[in-house]
Amino acid sequence: MFMNAKNKKWILLIFGLVEAIIAVVCFSRGILNLWNTNGSVIKILIPIGILIALIAGYILMSMWYLREPKQVMMDENENHSYSELQNVLSSYTNGKYFGKIAKTVMEQLERLNTSCERTKEAINKRFDRSSLSYEKYYSIVDVAEKTANQNVVAMTNRMKFFDEEEYARLENYRNDNIPDDIQEKQIALYKENQAKIEGAIAVNENLILKMDTLSMELAKISNSSEADMETMLGEIEELTKEVKYYT
Repeated sequence: MFMNAKNKKWILLIFGLVEAIIAVVCFSRGILNLWNTNGSVIKILIPIGILIALIAGYILMSMWYLREPKQVMMDENENHSYSELQNVLSSYTNGKYFGKIAKTVMEQLERLNTSCERTKEAINKRFDRSSLSYEKYYSIVDVAEKTANQNVVAMTNRMKFFDEEEYARLENYRNDNIPDDIQEKQIALYKENQAKIEGAIAVNENLILKMDTLSMELAKISNSSEADMETMLGEIEELTKEVKYYT
């Protein structure tokens, strides 16, 4: 399961509360009262061991909470899980320039998966699994989903090439001794990279819209026009081809 910063914060808080409860139960005089220096060596070592375990546990949890996800290149030809994509994207969310874009892609990926699952469910209910219509609709939606996920991988890899510190330096390029024309080309390269990511986001968003429209048509109690659904299916295929342009 993917853990974003908010989830990790709650887990750390709950873990701290559990440890506090354990400490109260173990060392309170009215409960177990394990802290007894008048007993045998074993009775003395048990509470010390519990205390060390509680402290070590909280330190390890804090280190896990503070650990930043790694920014890695992903193979666009492999199928990556939802949690893997979200984990890599989360490593860019703190960036000044690509932070908001990374968060947008993360939210979009979640909606994309939900939309595809909903559409597949509508196909399952509408058509018999042995029918040609089922095979046709399901395969087109499945290819669209995989292509959109590949698009997310491509966007993530583009973010890897965006050096936040370098771009911040280039914002004041006129104040250094490096030729301005070279740095202006570098800025143009960064902006082109950003524009391609934003274009990929737009295409994926259109795909979500078409998926949602198709699933609603498939879910109608009264039979929808076969021609209308075929048109929507064709639009999804065209969008899938457009998505491939960005991968």
